[in-house]
Amino acid sequence: MRTINLAVVGATGLVGEAIIKLLADRKVPVGELHVLASENGAGSRIGFAGRSLTVADAAQFDFSQVEVAIFAAGAPTSQALAPVAAEAGALVVDLSPAYRYDEAVPLIVADVNDELLAQARETNMVACADAGTVQLLRVLKPINDLAPVQEVVVTQLQAASATGRSGVDQLAQQSVRLLNGMTPSEDAKAQIAFNALPVSGQVQENGYSSEELKLVLESRRVLAGQPLSVQVTTVRVPVFYGHGQSVSIRAVQPLSAGQVMTVWDGLDDLVVQENDDPQAMSPVAMVEGDPQVRVSRIREDMEGTGAISYFSVADNVRWGAALNAVKIVEKLLKDYL
Repeated sequence: MRTINLAVVGATGLVGEAIIKLLADRKVPVGELHVLASENGAGSRIGFAGRSLTVADAAQFDFSQVEVAIFAAGAPTSQALAPVAAEAGALVVDLSPAYRYDEAVPLIVADVNDELLAQARETNMVACADAGTVQLLRVLKPINDLAPVQEVVVTQLQAASATGRSGVDQLAQQSVRLLNGMTPSEDAKAQIAFNALPVSGQVQENGYSSEELKLVLESRRVLAGQPLSVQVTTVRVPVFYGHGQSVSIRAVQPLSAGQVMTVWDGLDDLVVQENDDPQAMSPVAMVEGDPQVRVSRIREDMEGTGAISYFSVADNVRWGAALNAVKIVEKLLKDYL
């Protein structure tokens, strides 16, 4: 496999750092790696494959120097710079929500709808689904291939890192303050430490939050061409990394626990937890080691209707976001670059 020159925009953020580490760990054949951030982050140093790289200002970068540009810096940066990179000839892999609902840009969950990458060169852009969507659909896809899924009910336990480093810092600071007998915050921020918030994101007119609608709309777009009812409740929990999802599904035909466990068998980044050790099912316990999604508590509907329920957990930063983007780059390099 030939080498490519690649840029990571948002290299100093949580997801950017995870992408750079995965590029090295998975030995992606990168020739020149350009690490980019805002003007404030420029000049800092980042390690990559035994080298120390200097972070450059993304706004001043010449994207014609690279074949692929991974954007992990949020929607405003992607809206400002991704079209510039695409116009310069770089194929943009964007992790922000900026282009997820643009019909001209394929929305990708690696190993779920890779065939849409063939459209990438039409706009020089690929949108990555949100980490929660990646987690849900990566587990659902093998079941959907067995029997098309018609109804999905999800309760997502969302980690603080869903909002990036600021969310992690907020949880840490509030925890320290509360453990020292202080109020959780000096400002009006909601208490997330030692708490669970039933709303994550902005509540819309229909009563659903932006985080819930994101999972609904992205799932429908990725699994296009089939009727799919998705009901989501997102709860913010005091966990630094790792989304938990309690999922119940109903397909066009009855399913058994044995069937779904069989279709999951052998997937390289999905592990079925067959014992009942609660620690092994924990978001906190699962963020160490190789990035993967872990599925547990697989059970059949007690009324015998053929519905299936399960619990999944994955590191939303390293697996749901970073690994999905790196896999997309690997597939582009193999088949389309």
